[in-house]
Amino acid sequence: MELFDSTVIDLKVSALRLVISLLLGLAIGAERQMRRRDAGLRTFSLICMGSTGAMLLSIWIPQTYPDFLNGDPGRIAAQVLTGIGFLGAGAIVRGKGSIQGLTTAACIWMVAVIGMAVGAGLYAAAVGGTLLTLFVLVTVDRVENHFFVGGVNRILVVRCATAEPNFDSLSQAIDNAGAVVSSYTYAVDFLASETTITFKVTIKNRVDQAALCRALRAAEKVIFVSLQS
Repeated sequence: MELFDSTVIDLKVSALRLVISLLLGLAIGAERQMRRRDAGLRTFSLICMGSTGAMLLSIWIPQTYPDFLNGDPGRIAAQVLTGIGFLGAGAIVRGKGSIQGLTTAACIWMVAVIGMAVGAGLYAAAVGGTLLTLFVLVTVDRVENHFFVGGVNRILVVRCATAEPNFDSLSQAIDNAGAVVSSYTYAVDFLASETTITFKVTIKNRVDQAALCRALRAAEKVIFVSLQS
């Protein structure tokens, strides 16, 4: 218990806090790994330990050099949250009509804060933050699927042999097949008299995606249907 309560940063205290941050980072990383995200166990554990190390160094400098006047040691910990934004930005992928990785980016930022809390000796806050993060990742996802539109996001590309397609008819066909249109864009080739429409749709659970494509293919003037992840 003396190591847990110690406010002096030495080798044993540093090792204890790094191990705790490793375990907390692994807990959140495991959830991301199970969802097949690019950032998983290794990424989150390293981020958490790195943030803890930065906080330990930030505390250790003024303790070891009390007369140190050149610069502010607190900047080491403060810059962690700024620097972690680069990793978060790398986790966000902008696709054709959709953005993915926002949740993982938010997790990266949260894990950095948890690591800093461990480095400062706030074990209860760090463990509580980890548990709440896991609660949001695991439970809130189910709540969203229950109370809101559940399913998966897809990009639906429809090409029509006309420069003036019936958007309402196509949207209705998508809705009848069990999908929900979030937004759409379109491009018109007046020379070929063709229109390419890109729908961002949410396909509800247990919906036959092949049946959705067949329903659209049967719509008037539709000559091409593509469903992309």
